[in-house]
Amino acid sequence: MNNNAKAILKFEVKGNGIEARDKRTIQGNLKMVKYPTGQLKTLQNKNSGMFQLLKTVNVLAFYQGHTNVVKGALAFETSAQGLYRACGKQFIMNHNINSVRNLLNLLCIAGAIKALSWDDLTKEVRHKSKRKAYYQVLDLQKADFSRIKGMDSNTKLNYAAVVMCYGKTVAKNTFSDMRTNTERQSFNELGLEHFTNEITNRGVVTLQEAVALFKETQPAFDYKDKWFSVSLKALFDMRYFKGKLKLTTYAKSRATGLNVTGNTKVIEPVKSYAMACF
Repeated sequence: MNNNAKAILKFEVKGNGIEARDKRTIQGNLKMVKYPTGQLKTLQNKNSGMFQLLKTVNVLAFYQGHTNVVKGALAFETSAQGLYRACGKQFIMNHNINSVRNLLNLLCIAGAIKALSWDDLTKEVRHKSKRKAYYQVLDLQKADFSRIKGMDSNTKLNYAAVVMCYGKTVAKNTFSDMRTNTERQSFNELGLEHFTNEITNRGVVTLQEAVALFKETQPAFDYKDKWFSVSLKALFDMRYFKGKLKLTTYAKSRATGLNVTGNTKVIEPVKSYAMACF
């Protein structure tokens, strides 16, 4: 893959059409990856797997991208399994297909790539695109990796949580609707406010108790506890509760009186927020 990236940087892209324009963007991206600075340098140092995946996606888009997938842009078909294999031996040793899916979501949230949905596709492609995955590479100069600070290949996100933190556009660009026929929803804001207030009033709750309370405040979602647990953790990962609630362990919390071990995950109000409420 490194040799392919070098070849792309040396390649002379000719023409002024959509394909030529987007291939020049990819060349610019790969140049930024070759000489990373700022947020990209931090990504390289702290999340080498995501950095490798970013490079791989750009290389594949250059060689496999087509202009007939989405109007006005170069896009390519791929899968988490295909990307997993394309990232090389070192990547394969440290990751799995599920972690690739998580990293793809993070790259989408950062604005480095875009997952294409049904409405994005051209009529020419729609009839043969059921259950396929298409991506579009975006200009890295416009990406914002601060959105995914502290997140890694273990970070699980979903549409409902991302909408609450970054809005519908980012959520749509991250989670394709190609494999679902149901209408996607965001969490109820009043329910989240009630959730925050209830924990503030109680002082501290275990994560297990918080999941049950969270589920009660979001009746529109008919899912099992595990989905709500992942969603709640995602909201904390994306700093939705910043300045109000914090997820920690009982040993690191200010709380006393709970009959749990020190490693038990708990949620408590941020001290300054609790004091302001009372």
